[in-house]
Amino acid sequence: MPLGETIFSALRAAGISIPGDCGGQGRCGRCKVRFLEAAPSPTPADSRFLSEEELSAGWRLSCQHRVEHDLTLEVPTLGEVAQVKVRSGGEPLGSLRPQAVQQTLTIPPPSRDDQRADLERLRAALGEEVEVPLSVLVKLPEALRAGNFQITLTRVGRKVVAVEPGARAKGPYGLALDIGTSTLAAYLLDLGRGEELLAKALANPQAAFGADVLSRIGYVQEHGQKGLAELKGRLLEAIGQLVESLVGPVGLSPGEIVQAAVVGNPTMIHLFAGVDPSSIGQAPFTPVWKRGMTFQARELGLQMNPEGIVHVLPLVSGYVGADTVAAVLACGLHRAKGLALLLDLGTNGEIVLGGRERMVACSAAAGPAFEGGRIACGMPGVEGAIFRVELNGGVRYQVLGGGEPQGLCGTGLVDAVAALLAIGLIDSHGRLLPGDGTPFAARIEGEGNARRFRITERKRPIYITQRDIRELQLAKGAIRTGVEVLLSRVGVTPEEIDRVYLAGAFGSQMRPDSVVRIGLLPRELLPRIVPVGNAAGIGAKLALLDSEALNEAHQIAQKIDYVELSHEKDFAEKFMSQMRFPESSKEIHS
Repeated sequence: MPLGETIFSALRAAGISIPGDCGGQGRCGRCKVRFLEAAPSPTPADSRFLSEEELSAGWRLSCQHRVEHDLTLEVPTLGEVAQVKVRSGGEPLGSLRPQAVQQTLTIPPPSRDDQRADLERLRAALGEEVEVPLSVLVKLPEALRAGNFQITLTRVGRKVVAVEPGARAKGPYGLALDIGTSTLAAYLLDLGRGEELLAKALANPQAAFGADVLSRIGYVQEHGQKGLAELKGRLLEAIGQLVESLVGPVGLSPGEIVQAAVVGNPTMIHLFAGVDPSSIGQAPFTPVWKRGMTFQARELGLQMNPEGIVHVLPLVSGYVGADTVAAVLACGLHRAKGLALLLDLGTNGEIVLGGRERMVACSAAAGPAFEGGRIACGMPGVEGAIFRVELNGGVRYQVLGGGEPQGLCGTGLVDAVAALLAIGLIDSHGRLLPGDGTPFAARIEGEGNARRFRITERKRPIYITQRDIRELQLAKGAIRTGVEVLLSRVGVTPEEIDRVYLAGAFGSQMRPDSVVRIGLLPRELLPRIVPVGNAAGIGAKLALLDSEALNEAHQIAQKIDYVELSHEKDFAEKFMSQMRFPESSKEIHS
Protein backbone atom coordinates (compact mmCIF):
# COMPACT_ATOMS: atom_id res chain seq x y z
CA MET A 1 0.00 0.00 0.00
CA PRO A 2 1.51 3.40 -0.95
CA LEU A 3 2.42 5.89 1.74
CA GLY A 4 -0.11 8.62 2.33
CA GLU A 5 -3.18 6.35 2.36
CA THR A 6 -5.56 7.08 5.24
CA ILE A 7 -5.56 4.49 8.02
CA PHE A 8 -9.31 4.14 7.47
CA SER A 9 -8.76 3.15 3.82
CA ALA A 10 -5.83 0.89 4.71
CA LEU A 11 -7.87 -1.05 7.23
CA ARG A 12 -10.81 -1.49 4.90
CA ALA A 13 -8.52 -2.57 2.07
CA ALA A 14 -7.19 -5.25 4.44
CA GLY A 15 -10.72 -6.56 4.97
CA ILE A 16 -11.04 -5.19 8.50
CA SER A 17 -14.59 -4.00 9.07
CA ILE A 18 -14.20 -0.70 10.86
CA PRO A 19 -17.31 1.45 11.42
CA GLY A 20 -17.54 4.58 9.29
CA ASP A 21 -21.01 5.82 8.42
CA CYS A 22 -19.73 8.87 6.57
CA GLY A 23 -17.28 6.92 4.42
CA GLY A 24 -14.16 8.40 6.00
CA GLN A 25 -15.14 12.07 5.74
CA GLY A 26 -14.70 12.89 9.44
CA ARG A 27 -18.38 13.57 10.02
CA CYS A 28 -19.55 10.56 12.09
CA GLY A 29 -16.75 9.97 14.59
CA ARG A 30 -17.15 6.17 14.51
CA CYS A 31 -13.88 5.07 12.89
CA LYS A 32 -11.72 5.51 15.96
CA VAL A 33 -8.48 3.62 16.53
CA ARG A 34 -5.97 3.73 19.34
CA PHE A 35 -2.30 4.42 18.66
CA LEU A 36 -0.29 2.17 20.96
CA GLU A 37 2.75 4.37 20.51
CA ALA A 38 3.48 7.93 19.29
CA ALA A 39 -0.08 9.10 18.76
CA PRO A 40 -0.27 12.05 16.32
CA SER A 41 -1.62 15.43 17.34
CA PRO A 42 -5.43 15.55 17.36
CA THR A 43 -7.22 17.11 14.41
CA PRO A 44 -10.32 19.33 14.87
CA ALA A 45 -12.46 16.29 14.00
CA ASP A 46 -10.69 14.19 16.66
CA SER A 47 -11.38 16.88 19.27
CA ARG A 48 -15.00 17.20 18.18
CA PHE A 49 -15.85 13.52 18.58
CA LEU A 50 -13.41 12.20 21.21
CA SER A 51 -13.23 13.03 24.92
CA GLU A 52 -10.10 14.36 26.62
CA GLU A 53 -9.62 10.95 28.27
CA GLU A 54 -9.81 9.21 24.91
CA LEU A 55 -7.37 11.65 23.33
CA SER A 56 -4.96 11.19 26.23
CA ALA A 57 -5.21 7.40 25.84
CA GLY A 58 -4.19 7.68 22.17
CA TRP A 59 -7.57 7.39 20.43
CA ARG A 60 -7.93 9.11 17.05
CA LEU A 61 -10.24 8.95 14.04
CA SER A 62 -8.66 6.69 11.45
CA CYS A 63 -9.95 8.80 8.57
CA GLN A 64 -8.02 11.81 9.85
CA HIS A 65 -4.54 10.26 9.85
CA ARG A 66 -2.37 8.67 7.18
CA VAL A 67 0.13 5.83 6.89
CA GLU A 68 3.48 7.59 7.10
CA HIS A 69 5.47 4.84 8.87
CA ASP A 70 4.95 1.49 10.62
CA LEU A 71 2.02 1.69 13.06
CA THR A 72 0.66 -0.52 15.83
CA LEU A 73 -3.01 0.08 16.49
CA GLU A 74 -6.00 -1.17 18.44
CA VAL A 75 -9.10 -1.23 16.29
CA PRO A 76 -12.62 -1.60 17.74
CA THR A 77 -14.43 -3.63 15.10
CA LEU A 78 -18.10 -4.42 15.62
CA GLY A 79 -17.66 -4.12 19.37
CA GLU A 80 -14.43 -6.11 19.39
CA VAL A 81 -10.84 -4.97 19.73
CA ALA A 82 -8.34 -6.20 17.17
CA GLN A 83 -4.60 -5.61 17.13
CA VAL A 84 -3.18 -5.11 13.66
CA LYS A 85 0.03 -3.78 12.20
CA VAL A 86 -0.01 -1.43 9.24
CA ARG A 87 3.27 -1.48 7.36
CA SER A 88 4.16 1.45 5.17
CA GLY A 89 4.72 0.31 1.61
CA GLY A 90 3.22 -3.14 2.34
CA GLU A 91 -0.08 -4.85 2.94
CA PRO A 92 -1.76 -4.41 6.34
CA LEU A 93 -1.68 -7.54 8.45
CA GLY A 94 -5.21 -8.14 9.67
CA SER A 95 -5.33 -11.91 10.19
CA LEU A 96 -4.90 -11.69 13.97
CA ARG A 97 -8.18 -10.19 15.16
CA PRO A 98 -9.08 -11.94 18.41
CA GLN A 99 -12.08 -10.93 20.46
CA ALA A 100 -9.99 -11.46 23.58
CA VAL A 101 -7.45 -8.68 24.09
CA GLN A 102 -5.50 -7.07 26.90
CA GLN A 103 -5.25 -3.32 27.34
CA THR A 104 -2.99 -1.46 29.72
CA LEU A 105 -4.67 1.73 30.89
CA THR A 106 -3.35 4.65 32.87
CA ILE A 107 -6.35 6.26 34.55
CA PRO A 108 -6.40 9.69 36.24
CA PRO A 109 -6.72 9.12 40.01
CA PRO A 110 -9.60 10.67 41.96
CA SER A 111 -9.19 14.16 43.34
CA ARG A 112 -11.29 16.80 45.05
CA ASP A 113 -12.17 18.09 41.60
CA ASP A 114 -12.71 14.65 40.05
CA GLN A 115 -14.85 12.40 42.20
CA ARG A 116 -16.08 10.05 39.53
CA ALA A 117 -16.61 6.41 40.49
CA ASP A 118 -13.92 3.87 39.65
CA LEU A 119 -16.11 2.17 37.04
CA GLU A 120 -17.02 5.49 35.41
CA ARG A 121 -13.34 6.39 35.35
CA LEU A 122 -12.49 3.05 33.70
CA ARG A 123 -15.15 3.39 31.02
CA ALA A 124 -14.03 6.93 30.24
CA ALA A 125 -10.45 5.76 29.77
CA LEU A 126 -11.68 3.05 27.42
CA GLY A 127 -13.83 5.49 25.52
CA GLU A 128 -16.77 3.08 25.34
CA GLU A 129 -19.28 1.21 27.42
CA VAL A 130 -18.16 -2.23 28.57
CA GLU A 131 -19.80 -4.95 30.64
CA VAL A 132 -18.09 -5.44 34.00
CA PRO A 133 -19.42 -8.44 35.95
CA LEU A 134 -19.56 -8.41 39.72
CA SER A 135 -16.63 -10.81 40.11
CA VAL A 136 -14.42 -8.30 38.25
CA LEU A 137 -15.97 -5.23 39.83
CA VAL A 138 -15.01 -6.35 43.34
CA LYS A 139 -11.35 -6.53 42.23
CA LEU A 140 -11.31 -3.17 40.46
CA PRO A 141 -10.62 -0.78 43.40
CA GLU A 142 -7.70 -2.81 44.73
CA ALA A 143 -6.23 -3.30 41.24
CA LEU A 144 -6.42 0.42 40.51
CA ARG A 145 -4.75 1.50 43.73
CA ALA A 146 -2.17 -1.31 43.86
CA GLY A 147 -1.05 -0.30 40.37
CA ASN A 148 -1.06 3.44 41.10
CA PHE A 149 -4.04 3.72 38.72
CA GLN A 150 -2.39 1.77 35.96
CA ILE A 151 -4.17 -1.52 35.26
CA THR A 152 -4.19 -4.30 32.69
CA LEU A 153 -7.70 -5.08 31.58
CA THR A 154 -8.62 -8.30 29.77
CA ARG A 155 -11.78 -8.29 27.74
CA VAL A 156 -13.63 -10.52 25.31
CA GLY A 157 -15.56 -8.23 23.01
CA ARG A 158 -17.33 -5.76 25.28
CA LYS A 159 -17.09 -7.91 28.38
CA VAL A 160 -14.27 -7.31 30.90
CA VAL A 161 -13.22 -10.67 32.32
CA ALA A 162 -10.18 -9.69 34.42
CA VAL A 163 -8.35 -6.67 35.85
CA GLU A 164 -4.82 -6.68 37.29
CA PRO A 165 -2.64 -3.93 38.73
CA GLY A 166 0.13 -2.50 36.56
CA ALA A 167 1.20 -3.51 33.08
CA ARG A 168 1.06 -7.17 32.03
CA ALA A 169 3.12 -8.26 29.03
CA LYS A 170 1.69 -11.71 28.32
CA GLY A 171 -1.62 -13.12 27.15
CA PRO A 172 -4.54 -13.27 26.88
CA TYR A 173 -5.00 -17.00 26.45
CA GLY A 174 -7.60 -19.08 24.67
CA LEU A 175 -8.65 -22.73 24.50
CA ALA A 176 -9.70 -24.48 21.29
CA LEU A 177 -11.53 -27.72 22.04
CA ASP A 178 -12.57 -30.50 19.67
CA ILE A 179 -14.92 -32.93 21.41
CA GLY A 180 -14.83 -36.16 19.42
CA THR A 181 -16.87 -39.23 20.17
CA SER A 182 -13.67 -41.19 20.85
CA THR A 183 -10.99 -38.54 21.29
CA LEU A 184 -10.78 -35.10 22.90
CA ALA A 185 -8.27 -32.64 21.45
CA ALA A 186 -7.36 -29.33 23.12
CA TYR A 187 -5.10 -26.46 22.07
CA LEU A 188 -3.77 -23.63 24.23
CA LEU A 189 -3.29 -20.36 22.33
CA ASP A 190 -1.60 -17.06 23.12
CA LEU A 191 -4.18 -14.78 21.53
CA GLY A 192 -2.03 -11.70 21.83
CA ARG A 193 0.72 -13.20 19.70
CA GLY A 194 -1.32 -15.63 17.62
CA GLU A 195 0.72 -18.63 18.76
CA GLU A 196 -0.21 -22.17 19.71
CA LEU A 197 1.57 -22.94 22.97
CA LEU A 198 0.66 -26.57 23.46
CA ALA A 199 -1.74 -29.26 22.23
CA LYS A 200 -2.95 -32.40 23.97
CA ALA A 201 -5.31 -35.29 23.20
CA LEU A 202 -7.14 -37.67 25.48
CA ALA A 203 -9.53 -40.58 25.02
CA ASN A 204 -13.15 -39.55 25.62
CA PRO A 205 -14.16 -41.27 28.87
CA GLN A 206 -17.77 -41.40 27.68
CA ALA A 207 -16.73 -44.41 25.62
CA ALA A 208 -17.48 -46.41 28.75
CA PHE A 209 -21.16 -45.65 28.10
CA GLY A 210 -21.05 -46.75 24.44
CA ALA A 211 -18.70 -46.40 21.48
CA ASP A 212 -21.08 -44.36 19.34
CA VAL A 213 -23.46 -41.45 19.79
CA LEU A 214 -26.60 -43.57 19.62
CA SER A 215 -25.38 -45.62 22.59
CA ARG A 216 -24.88 -42.46 24.63
CA ILE A 217 -28.23 -41.06 23.60
CA GLY A 218 -29.74 -44.37 24.67
CA TYR A 219 -28.02 -44.08 28.06
CA VAL A 220 -29.59 -40.65 28.59
CA GLN A 221 -33.01 -41.96 27.56
CA GLU A 222 -32.69 -44.85 29.97
CA HIS A 223 -31.32 -42.93 32.97
CA GLY A 224 -32.85 -39.47 32.43
CA GLN A 225 -31.28 -36.40 34.01
CA LYS A 226 -29.03 -38.51 36.19
CA GLY A 227 -27.54 -40.18 33.11
CA LEU A 228 -27.17 -36.84 31.34
CA ALA A 229 -25.36 -35.37 34.34
CA GLU A 230 -23.11 -38.43 34.51
CA LEU A 231 -22.08 -38.15 30.86
CA LYS A 232 -21.47 -34.42 31.13
CA GLY A 233 -19.53 -34.85 34.37
CA ARG A 234 -17.20 -37.45 32.87
CA LEU A 235 -16.59 -35.18 29.88
CA LEU A 236 -15.87 -32.07 31.96
CA GLU A 237 -13.55 -34.02 34.22
CA ALA A 238 -11.52 -35.16 31.20
CA ILE A 239 -11.47 -31.66 29.73
CA GLY A 240 -10.26 -30.38 33.10
CA GLN A 241 -7.37 -32.87 32.94
CA LEU A 242 -6.53 -31.64 29.45
CA VAL A 243 -6.56 -28.02 30.59
CA GLU A 244 -4.26 -28.77 33.52
CA SER A 245 -1.87 -30.62 31.21
CA LEU A 246 -1.81 -27.61 28.88
CA VAL A 247 -1.32 -24.76 31.34
CA GLY A 248 1.10 -26.46 33.76
CA PRO A 249 4.12 -26.82 31.43
CA VAL A 250 3.91 -23.16 30.34
CA GLY A 251 3.51 -21.77 33.87
CA LEU A 252 -0.11 -20.65 33.63
CA SER A 253 -3.26 -21.36 35.61
CA PRO A 254 -6.63 -22.38 34.15
CA GLY A 255 -8.07 -19.03 35.28
CA GLU A 256 -5.85 -17.24 32.76
CA ILE A 257 -7.81 -18.80 29.89
CA VAL A 258 -10.45 -16.21 29.04
CA GLN A 259 -11.99 -17.46 25.80
CA ALA A 260 -12.76 -20.87 24.30
CA ALA A 261 -14.05 -22.15 20.97
CA VAL A 262 -15.70 -25.57 21.03
CA VAL A 263 -16.50 -27.91 18.15
CA GLY A 264 -17.82 -31.44 17.95
CA ASN A 265 -20.63 -33.48 16.49
CA PRO A 266 -24.15 -32.44 17.58
CA THR A 267 -24.55 -35.17 20.21
CA MET A 268 -21.20 -34.40 21.83
CA ILE A 269 -21.99 -30.68 21.81
CA HIS A 270 -25.36 -31.29 23.50
CA LEU A 271 -23.76 -33.48 26.16
CA PHE A 272 -21.06 -30.88 26.74
CA ALA A 273 -23.73 -28.26 27.36
CA GLY A 274 -25.80 -30.63 29.51
CA VAL A 275 -28.70 -30.63 27.05
CA ASP A 276 -30.66 -33.84 26.39
CA PRO A 277 -29.75 -35.05 22.86
CA SER A 278 -32.61 -37.56 22.61
CA SER A 279 -34.28 -35.72 19.71
CA ILE A 280 -31.17 -36.44 17.60
CA GLY A 281 -31.61 -40.17 18.08
CA GLN A 282 -35.06 -40.49 16.54
CA ALA A 283 -36.64 -39.32 13.28
CA PRO A 284 -36.58 -36.61 12.07
CA PHE A 285 -33.20 -36.35 13.94
CA THR A 286 -33.42 -32.71 15.00
CA PRO A 287 -30.99 -31.04 17.43
CA VAL A 288 -32.18 -28.68 20.16
CA TRP A 289 -30.35 -25.80 18.42
CA LYS A 290 -28.29 -25.25 15.27
CA ARG A 291 -27.09 -21.65 15.43
CA GLY A 292 -23.76 -20.87 17.03
CA MET A 293 -24.08 -20.38 20.79
CA THR A 294 -22.17 -18.25 23.28
CA PHE A 295 -21.96 -19.22 26.96
CA GLN A 296 -20.15 -18.07 30.06
CA ALA A 297 -17.59 -20.58 31.29
CA ARG A 298 -19.22 -20.80 34.72
CA GLU A 299 -22.55 -21.79 33.11
CA LEU A 300 -20.88 -24.83 31.58
CA GLY A 301 -18.51 -25.69 34.43
CA LEU A 302 -15.53 -25.41 32.09
CA GLN A 303 -12.18 -25.10 33.87
CA MET A 304 -11.03 -21.59 32.89
CA ASN A 305 -11.76 -18.02 33.94
CA PRO A 306 -15.38 -18.32 35.17
CA GLU A 307 -16.31 -15.05 33.42
CA GLY A 308 -14.65 -16.25 30.20
CA ILE A 309 -16.62 -16.57 27.00
CA VAL A 310 -17.21 -19.94 25.32
CA HIS A 311 -18.22 -20.01 21.67
CA VAL A 312 -19.85 -23.19 20.34
CA LEU A 313 -19.74 -23.15 16.55
CA PRO A 314 -22.99 -23.75 14.62
CA LEU A 315 -24.45 -27.10 13.58
CA VAL A 316 -25.83 -28.07 10.16
CA SER A 317 -28.17 -30.90 11.20
CA GLY A 318 -28.58 -33.56 13.85
CA TYR A 319 -25.58 -35.45 12.48
CA VAL A 320 -23.44 -32.80 10.78
CA GLY A 321 -22.05 -30.59 13.48
CA ALA A 322 -19.73 -27.83 14.53
CA ASP A 323 -16.69 -30.00 13.82
CA THR A 324 -17.65 -30.23 10.15
CA VAL A 325 -18.30 -26.49 9.94
CA ALA A 326 -14.89 -25.86 11.53
CA ALA A 327 -13.22 -28.28 9.10
CA VAL A 328 -14.78 -26.49 6.10
CA LEU A 329 -13.56 -23.20 7.57
CA ALA A 330 -10.03 -24.56 8.01
CA CYS A 331 -9.80 -26.05 4.51
CA GLY A 332 -11.39 -23.04 2.80
CA LEU A 333 -13.87 -25.29 1.00
CA HIS A 334 -16.45 -22.51 1.02
CA ARG A 335 -14.08 -20.32 -1.01
CA ALA A 336 -12.92 -22.94 -3.53
CA LYS A 337 -13.49 -22.00 -7.17
CA GLY A 338 -13.70 -25.63 -8.29
CA LEU A 339 -15.02 -28.73 -6.53
CA ALA A 340 -13.44 -30.14 -3.40
CA LEU A 341 -14.31 -33.12 -1.25
CA LEU A 342 -13.84 -33.06 2.52
CA LEU A 343 -13.99 -36.20 4.63
CA ASP A 344 -13.86 -35.84 8.41
CA LEU A 345 -13.40 -39.46 9.34
CA GLY A 346 -14.31 -40.53 12.83
CA THR A 347 -17.03 -42.50 14.56
CA ASN A 348 -19.48 -40.39 12.61
CA GLY A 349 -18.02 -39.75 9.19
CA GLU A 350 -19.01 -36.37 7.78
CA ILE A 351 -18.58 -35.72 4.06
CA VAL A 352 -18.85 -32.36 2.29
CA LEU A 353 -18.69 -31.85 -1.47
CA GLY A 354 -18.70 -28.50 -3.23
CA GLY A 355 -17.11 -25.08 -3.36
CA ARG A 356 -18.05 -21.44 -3.13
CA GLU A 357 -21.14 -21.87 -5.33
CA ARG A 358 -22.70 -24.82 -3.52
CA MET A 359 -21.97 -27.32 -0.76
CA VAL A 360 -23.77 -30.56 0.07
CA ALA A 361 -23.04 -32.74 3.08
CA CYS A 362 -24.02 -36.03 4.63
CA SER A 363 -23.18 -38.03 7.71
CA ALA A 364 -22.23 -41.68 7.36
CA ALA A 365 -22.63 -43.96 10.37
CA ALA A 366 -19.11 -45.34 10.08
CA GLY A 367 -18.95 -46.77 13.57
CA PRO A 368 -15.92 -46.40 15.83
CA ALA A 369 -13.38 -48.47 13.83
CA PHE A 370 -11.60 -45.40 12.43
CA GLU A 371 -10.97 -44.26 15.99
CA GLY A 372 -9.96 -47.64 17.32
CA GLY A 373 -13.35 -48.56 18.77
CA ARG A 374 -14.73 -52.13 18.66
CA ILE A 375 -11.28 -53.30 17.52
CA ALA A 376 -9.70 -56.15 19.51
CA CYS A 377 -6.50 -54.24 20.26
CA GLY A 378 -7.89 -50.85 19.29
CA MET A 379 -7.33 -47.50 20.94
CA PRO A 380 -7.75 -43.82 19.94
CA GLY A 381 -4.96 -42.03 18.10
CA VAL A 382 -3.12 -40.99 21.24
CA GLU A 383 0.35 -41.73 22.62
CA GLY A 384 1.19 -45.43 22.51
CA ALA A 385 -0.97 -46.27 19.48
CA ILE A 386 0.45 -47.98 16.41
CA PHE A 387 -0.49 -45.58 13.62
CA ARG A 388 1.46 -46.97 10.67
CA VAL A 389 2.05 -50.54 9.50
CA GLU A 390 4.11 -51.93 6.59
CA LEU A 391 4.76 -55.49 5.45
CA ASN A 392 8.14 -55.03 3.83
CA GLY A 393 10.65 -57.77 4.62
CA GLY A 394 8.78 -58.25 7.87
CA VAL A 395 6.23 -56.33 9.91
CA ARG A 396 7.27 -52.73 10.51
CA TYR A 397 5.23 -50.27 12.53
CA GLN A 398 5.41 -46.81 14.07
CA VAL A 399 4.03 -45.72 17.44
CA LEU A 400 2.63 -42.31 18.32
CA GLY A 401 4.99 -40.69 20.81
CA GLY A 402 7.54 -43.52 20.40
CA GLY A 403 8.01 -46.12 23.07
CA GLU A 404 6.25 -49.46 23.46
CA PRO A 405 3.00 -49.92 21.54
CA GLN A 406 -0.15 -50.12 23.64
CA GLY A 407 -2.65 -50.81 20.87
CA LEU A 408 -3.75 -50.07 17.33
CA CYS A 409 -5.50 -46.87 16.21
CA GLY A 410 -7.60 -46.41 13.07
CA THR A 411 -4.78 -45.42 10.73
CA GLY A 412 -2.75 -48.42 11.80
CA LEU A 413 -5.74 -50.67 11.16
CA VAL A 414 -6.25 -49.28 7.66
CA ASP A 415 -2.53 -49.55 6.88
CA ALA A 416 -2.39 -53.15 8.07
CA VAL A 417 -5.50 -54.23 6.15
CA ALA A 418 -4.27 -52.45 3.01
CA ALA A 419 -0.91 -54.21 3.29
CA LEU A 420 -2.57 -57.61 3.80
CA LEU A 421 -4.78 -56.96 0.78
CA ALA A 422 -1.71 -56.08 -1.30
CA ILE A 423 -0.03 -59.43 -0.61
CA GLY A 424 -3.22 -61.47 -0.96
CA LEU A 425 -3.76 -62.43 2.69
CA ILE A 426 -7.18 -60.72 2.67
CA ASP A 427 -9.56 -61.30 -0.24
CA SER A 428 -12.12 -58.88 -1.70
CA HIS A 429 -14.83 -60.26 0.63
CA GLY A 430 -12.68 -59.37 3.64
CA ARG A 431 -11.70 -62.91 4.58
CA LEU A 432 -8.35 -63.29 6.33
CA LEU A 433 -6.69 -66.26 4.59
CA PRO A 434 -4.37 -68.90 6.11
CA GLY A 435 -1.34 -67.55 4.28
CA ASP A 436 0.16 -70.95 3.56
CA GLY A 437 3.55 -70.65 1.88
CA THR A 438 3.96 -66.93 2.64
CA PRO A 439 6.61 -65.38 4.92
CA PHE A 440 3.81 -64.20 7.20
CA ALA A 441 2.04 -67.54 7.65
CA ALA A 442 3.50 -67.94 11.16
CA ARG A 443 1.76 -64.73 12.22
CA ILE A 444 -1.69 -66.04 11.31
CA GLU A 445 -3.44 -68.19 13.89
CA GLY A 446 -6.91 -69.60 14.43
CA GLU A 447 -9.55 -70.72 11.94
CA GLY A 448 -12.50 -69.07 10.18
CA ASN A 449 -14.01 -66.18 12.10
CA ALA A 450 -11.49 -66.73 14.93
CA ARG A 451 -8.53 -66.13 12.63
CA ARG A 452 -6.16 -63.27 13.49
CA PHE A 453 -2.87 -61.71 12.35
CA ARG A 454 -0.16 -60.76 14.87
CA ILE A 455 1.47 -57.36 14.35
CA THR A 456 3.80 -57.47 17.38
CA GLU A 457 5.63 -60.44 18.87
CA ARG A 458 5.28 -59.70 22.59
CA LYS A 459 3.98 -61.56 25.63
CA ARG A 460 0.69 -59.72 25.00
CA PRO A 461 0.78 -59.29 21.21
CA ILE A 462 -1.16 -56.69 19.25
CA TYR A 463 -3.12 -58.28 16.44
CA ILE A 464 -5.91 -57.84 13.88
CA THR A 465 -8.87 -60.21 14.00
CA GLN A 466 -11.36 -61.28 11.37
CA ARG A 467 -13.96 -59.26 13.26
CA ASP A 468 -11.72 -56.15 13.10
CA ILE A 469 -11.65 -56.48 9.32
CA ARG A 470 -15.46 -56.67 9.25
CA GLU A 471 -15.68 -53.52 11.38
CA LEU A 472 -13.40 -51.73 8.93
CA GLN A 473 -15.52 -52.94 6.01
CA LEU A 474 -18.62 -51.48 7.66
CA ALA A 475 -16.86 -48.16 8.23
CA LYS A 476 -15.35 -47.85 4.77
CA GLY A 477 -18.59 -49.04 3.13
CA ALA A 478 -20.57 -46.31 4.89
CA ILE A 479 -18.12 -43.58 3.90
CA ARG A 480 -17.77 -44.71 0.29
CA THR A 481 -21.56 -44.91 -0.07
CA GLY A 482 -21.86 -41.35 1.24
CA VAL A 483 -19.25 -40.17 -1.26
CA GLU A 484 -21.07 -41.85 -4.13
CA VAL A 485 -24.42 -40.37 -3.07
CA LEU A 486 -22.99 -36.83 -2.95
CA LEU A 487 -21.29 -37.25 -6.32
CA SER A 488 -24.61 -38.36 -7.76
CA ARG A 489 -26.50 -35.53 -6.05
CA VAL A 490 -24.17 -32.88 -7.53
CA GLY A 491 -23.95 -34.73 -10.86
CA VAL A 492 -20.16 -35.05 -11.11
CA THR A 493 -17.60 -37.82 -11.50
CA PRO A 494 -14.45 -38.37 -9.41
CA GLU A 495 -12.36 -36.94 -12.25
CA GLU A 496 -14.07 -33.56 -11.75
CA ILE A 497 -12.93 -33.24 -8.12
CA ASP A 498 -9.95 -30.89 -7.77
CA ARG A 499 -8.92 -31.67 -4.20
CA VAL A 500 -9.76 -34.23 -1.51
CA TYR A 501 -9.17 -33.29 2.13
CA LEU A 502 -8.78 -36.10 4.65
CA ALA A 503 -9.51 -34.64 8.07
CA GLY A 504 -9.90 -35.86 11.63
CA ALA A 505 -7.47 -37.60 13.95
CA PHE A 506 -7.79 -40.51 11.52
CA GLY A 507 -6.89 -38.39 8.49
CA SER A 508 -3.89 -36.71 10.13
CA GLN A 509 -1.70 -39.81 9.84
CA MET A 510 -3.51 -41.66 7.06
CA ARG A 511 -1.59 -42.57 3.92
CA PRO A 512 -3.61 -41.83 0.78
CA ASP A 513 -2.53 -45.03 -0.97
CA SER A 514 -3.93 -47.10 1.91
CA VAL A 515 -7.23 -45.21 1.73
CA VAL A 516 -7.54 -46.02 -1.97
CA ARG A 517 -6.27 -49.59 -1.59
CA ILE A 518 -9.12 -50.53 0.74
CA GLY A 519 -11.64 -48.79 -1.55
CA LEU A 520 -12.63 -46.00 0.81
CA LEU A 521 -12.20 -43.57 -2.12
CA PRO A 522 -12.10 -44.08 -5.90
CA ARG A 523 -8.53 -44.61 -7.10
CA GLU A 524 -8.94 -41.70 -9.56
CA LEU A 525 -8.75 -39.38 -6.57
CA LEU A 526 -5.39 -40.64 -5.27
CA PRO A 527 -3.23 -37.81 -6.74
CA ARG A 528 -5.57 -35.22 -5.24
CA ILE A 529 -5.77 -36.53 -1.65
CA VAL A 530 -4.38 -34.17 0.97
CA PRO A 531 -4.30 -35.27 4.65
CA VAL A 532 -5.03 -32.12 6.67
CA GLY A 533 -4.93 -33.43 10.22
CA ASN A 534 -7.50 -32.31 12.74
CA ALA A 535 -9.17 -29.69 10.55
CA ALA A 536 -11.96 -29.30 13.12
CA GLY A 537 -9.40 -28.29 15.72
CA ILE A 538 -7.74 -25.92 13.25
CA GLY A 539 -11.11 -24.31 12.57
CA ALA A 540 -11.70 -23.86 16.30
CA LYS A 541 -8.30 -22.15 16.58
CA LEU A 542 -9.19 -19.84 13.69
CA ALA A 543 -12.40 -18.86 15.47
CA LEU A 544 -10.33 -17.76 18.47
CA LEU A 545 -7.63 -15.93 16.55
CA ASP A 546 -9.92 -14.08 14.12
CA SER A 547 -13.33 -12.80 15.16
CA GLU A 548 -14.36 -12.68 11.51
CA ALA A 549 -13.89 -16.46 11.32
CA LEU A 550 -16.83 -16.86 13.71
CA ASN A 551 -19.01 -14.95 11.25
CA GLU A 552 -17.71 -17.14 8.42
CA ALA A 553 -18.65 -20.25 10.40
CA HIS A 554 -22.26 -19.07 10.64
CA GLN A 555 -22.35 -18.41 6.90
CA ILE A 556 -20.89 -21.85 6.17
CA ALA A 557 -23.52 -23.62 8.27
CA GLN A 558 -26.32 -21.79 6.47
CA LYS A 559 -24.87 -22.54 3.04
CA ILE A 560 -24.52 -26.33 3.40
CA ASP A 561 -27.40 -28.48 2.10
CA TYR A 562 -27.80 -31.62 4.18
CA VAL A 563 -28.52 -34.99 2.54
CA GLU A 564 -30.06 -37.68 4.76
CA LEU A 565 -28.56 -40.95 3.52
CA SER A 566 -31.28 -43.11 5.04
CA HIS A 567 -33.78 -41.43 2.69
CA GLU A 568 -31.77 -42.32 -0.41
CA LYS A 569 -33.28 -44.88 -2.76
CA ASP A 570 -31.56 -48.30 -2.60
CA PHE A 571 -29.20 -47.08 0.11
CA ALA A 572 -28.92 -50.52 1.76
CA GLU A 573 -27.99 -52.19 -1.54
CA LYS A 574 -25.40 -49.50 -2.31
CA PHE A 575 -23.93 -49.87 1.16
CA MET A 576 -23.63 -53.65 0.89
CA SER A 577 -21.87 -53.41 -2.46
CA GLN A 578 -19.37 -50.84 -1.11
CA MET A 579 -18.37 -53.08 1.80
CA ARG A 580 -16.28 -55.22 -0.52
CA PHE A 581 -12.61 -54.45 -1.04
CA PRO A 582 -11.36 -53.73 -4.57
CA GLU A 583 -10.74 -56.89 -6.61
CA SER A 584 -7.23 -55.78 -7.53
CA SER A 585 -5.16 -53.67 -5.16
CA LYS A 586 -1.92 -53.76 -7.15
CA GLU A 587 -0.34 -50.79 -8.91
CA ILE A 588 -2.28 -48.29 -6.80
CA HIS A 589 0.65 -45.89 -6.90
CA SER A 590 0.60 -45.60 -10.67
